Amino acid sequence: MGDQKGIDLLGIKPIGEAINTTISKSFEGIEGFLKRVCAPALEEVGFLLKDQVRHWRLNNILGILEKAQDRLKFENEQLQIKAHPKVALSIIENGSMNDNDEVQELWAGLFVSSCTKDGQDDENLIFVDLLKQITVVEARIVNYSCEKARKIIHKNQLVTADEIKITLDELYSITGCNDIYRIDRELDHLRSLDLIGQGLFGGFNVNNDTLIADISPTALALNLFIRSQGYNGEPSKYWNSGIISYEEFIEEKNMKEKEEMKKRVSEQNKHKETLAKLRAKNKENLNK
Repeated sequence: MGDQKGIDLLGIKPIGEAINTTISKSFEGIEGFLKRVCAPALEEVGFLLKDQVRHWRLNNILGILEKAQDRLKFENEQLQIKAHPKVALSIIENGSMNDNDEVQELWAGLFVSSCTKDGQDDENLIFVDLLKQITVVEARIVNYSCEKARKIIHKNQLVTADEIKITLDELYSITGCNDIYRIDRELDHLRSLDLIGQGLFGGFNVNNDTLIADISPTALALNLFIRSQGYNGEPSKYWNSGIISYEEFIEEKNMKEKEEMKKRVSEQNKHKETLAKLRAKNKENLNK
């Protein structure tokens, strides 16, 4: 028999070549970008390019880096910021395992917020560790809670979020998942990562038949969110629109409690009046 090495029995060689061509073009598009921002990261992506088995991962990280490149601004065609190699390599290693476009956007944002003038900031390793642990469903819950919850700035300039609770149907709509057991597990996991809930609470209250979920974002979740949006400045400035002071929050809370107390007193008075009328009517009937 002749040499069979060059025979493409499954007919997939043209497809593989087409994929290689597409990936190579994508690599060329971000090669200059990585050279300026983080040379060691360029070397790592180059290794992936040479490894035929890891092309799925390579395609994922190229998508993330293209998104990151689009977000960064250039000054006179020279990028004036750099990423810490340890952070950039960690993002490449972990981000390449995700092919979901929504989550890739978060990885891209994290890469962008890792870029600083001196390239020595490694803080985003905290957020790499968190992002690599959450699922697509969990990412949607965190994004929703951080966007919707009202932000509170304290005297010390730290930012927290107000409580936010939603129904099971709302969770179905937000996550695209209609499995109550999976959603319950996802909420438990988010709570274990300290990304939702206030104190010991978070997720569903099993004693409540209506299944209202507490998805209040923690301060850690707020910081993960803004870093994954490509921002590495002060949280109070990012949340500048719609943020309220802690004093305003407490005043508003006290006002609500007073209103609720008034409402309860009013309802109690109405109940007493109704009982008084019934007693008077019964007494009148007895006297007839």
